[in-house]
Amino acid sequence: MTVTVLNTTPEYVEFIKSKDLSVIHFFAPWAEQCKQINDVLEEMISLTEYKKVKFAMIEAENLPEVSLKAGIAAVPTVLLYKDEEIIDRIDGVNPALLIEKVKKHLTTQDSTQADVVSPKDILEAKLKKLINHAPCMLFMKGNREHPRCGFSRTMVALLDSYRTDYQTFDILQDNAVREGLKKFSNWPTYPQLYINGELIGGLDIVKEMSDSGDLDSMLPKKIVSQDRS
Repeated sequence: MTVTVLNTTPEYVEFIKSKDLSVIHFFAPWAEQCKQINDVLEEMISLTEYKKVKFAMIEAENLPEVSLKAGIAAVPTVLLYKDEEIIDRIDGVNPALLIEKVKKHLTTQDSTQADVVSPKDILEAKLKKLINHAPCMLFMKGNREHPRCGFSRTMVALLDSYRTDYQTFDILQDNAVREGLKKFSNWPTYPQLYINGELIGGLDIVKEMSDSGDLDSMLPKKIVSQDRS
């Protein structure tokens, strides 16, 4: 790879749009100091530690509007960009400072990217935590004391008939969970019953399992205290 030469304003505008760290050297071909900076950039671009950095050079006098807007008063000047914004600069010949600043912003960039978690990932983590909140979890409209639909009321009555030890989550209180769980478990309706983090099904499935005798052994039971007096 070689350092990109930007000859036009559109090329410059396109180059600095990158979300990655971009380094541009404003130079003059007659200035001996600029050749030193070019050599440093060529060396950096050959190293794997800078593979996420984009390097370019602009002949300052050829693009006066760009140079003026970038605040170029003398050459060599190196500007560091991210998302079209100038985030740092090195005026004059200072290879050590140039390398130091590129490394600093590269580390910041990597740290920021590592910290970014998508809303989808956040919701998925929340759903996994919820379905594992208790050995038996019922996602319903309302709660066991106050069911807010007939299907949920029937499910609660069925679980209670087995003296099931279970917790409930009211989907009406959190629409993100309500919609997200449908996609997460590929089950479009409520209530939904989970045992040990696994979806058992909705009301019809649970009733079928109850009728067949398969449900009883799967459900965790409330501990009944015995009075020995």
